[in-house]
Amino acid sequence: MSDAPMPVSLRASAEARVVALGAAGLHGVLLAGFMAYTFVGTRPFSDASVAERLEGNPLDRFAALGLVLLALVSIVLHYRVALRLFLVNLPLVALTGFCFLSMFWSDYPGLTLRRALLLAFLTTIAAGIAAGLQDLRRFHTWWFFGLTGVILINLVGTALWPGIAITDIGVRGLYTQKNVAGLVAMITVVCGATWMLGARGARPVVLALLMLLPTLLFLVLTKSKTSIGLTGVALVVIAGMALAERLGPRFVLLVIGFGFAGLAALLLMFAAYDFELNALLTATLGDASFTGRDELWAFALRSAQERFWLGHGYGAFWDVGLAADPLQRLEPGTWLGDVEIGTINQAHNGYLELWLHIGLPATIFATLIVMAGAVSGVAQSVSTALTRPARAAIGFMTMFLLVYLFHNLTEASLFMRGAVLSNVAVLFLFVLSRSRSLGRPDRGPAEVAATRSFG
Repeated sequence: MSDAPMPVSLRASAEARVVALGAAGLHGVLLAGFMAYTFVGTRPFSDASVAERLEGNPLDRFAALGLVLLALVSIVLHYRVALRLFLVNLPLVALTGFCFLSMFWSDYPGLTLRRALLLAFLTTIAAGIAAGLQDLRRFHTWWFFGLTGVILINLVGTALWPGIAITDIGVRGLYTQKNVAGLVAMITVVCGATWMLGARGARPVVLALLMLLPTLLFLVLTKSKTSIGLTGVALVVIAGMALAERLGPRFVLLVIGFGFAGLAALLLMFAAYDFELNALLTATLGDASFTGRDELWAFALRSAQERFWLGHGYGAFWDVGLAADPLQRLEPGTWLGDVEIGTINQAHNGYLELWLHIGLPATIFATLIVMAGAVSGVAQSVSTALTRPARAAIGFMTMFLLVYLFHNLTEASLFMRGAVLSNVAVLFLFVLSRSRSLGRPDRGPAEVAATRSFG
């Protein structure tokens, strides 16, 4: 047996393979940890008290810090990609920095510092995942299979602990309320539907349909009207995009025609109710107050106008202690004034909520960041220069951002640290900023083989 040393080129190649395998393993652990932190949390099937929301959960801090350390390693390993991500997403980074700066005018600087730090941690974790991403189809598959696993955990937990997981207004699963459970199911359905569009052959499609059955069951059980409605709209749009790709411009023109017809019908209905919005909403939705949100929105708007330009400080309006709760200012007599202090901790409108925290100009800036990401995703998802599996993954992220914008009309998650939709939106904004380079069909045989192995 020869004792001749290994050639330098072979040794370098072997070392490069080891580094690549290590980086891939790190990325898998980081992504799995992020999904577990976001969709399961450190204390599933439990309620967070008002005091805990004020002080924070030590387990959450430990988990977030661990993920940040892994993300920093990923950023160092992929420093060239990370630098480009930083430059391309400078507005997103600047928004995070502005949330930090708000502690200088915050009503509660300590709370703002701690909560802005969590936002920075989650942004760093998202950047680390995006920097280490190598394959969009694999990424899409991680999400679909991972979210399906989360749904199964919810269903099993609901069966085992019905007293905790089932409420009078719907199934909440392992979460604190049914609306969160509904939006997780909604994300899973959108992920699965778009994953099928990128599949090759009938077998993956049948598998995806079977995997979606428990998710649809859980979505119905949550009774979350907003999530169910947005899921239906998203599926119609996804089906329309698939048909447009298959049938071409004629279908697009047909959809535009139906759109104009629908708009005309809406205007006729509006005219039939003498152009009174409340009457139209009552007739179509059954509740013009959006289950009492109108009073909450009016209160939030008045409070936001008190600090029009800069807000009260990031994370410094709700969950600031029972004695300082903003609803203490209200006189009894309305449902807001009569509700137990500490129960309401959001404005149920993401745009009003962020305005309360960092002011109207920064809120507009934040909204434009999400809109720009969605527009970029739409442009990429129809690009013929990218592979079909890549466009399906991009379509999933794009649809998520569009749903995110609409969801914030009745719920508050727009760049709210720790909120499920906010965590995912920041990650997808980073990924969409580099997905065009990942979705090209000429990326090399190893990467193409990896893509094919996942459907």
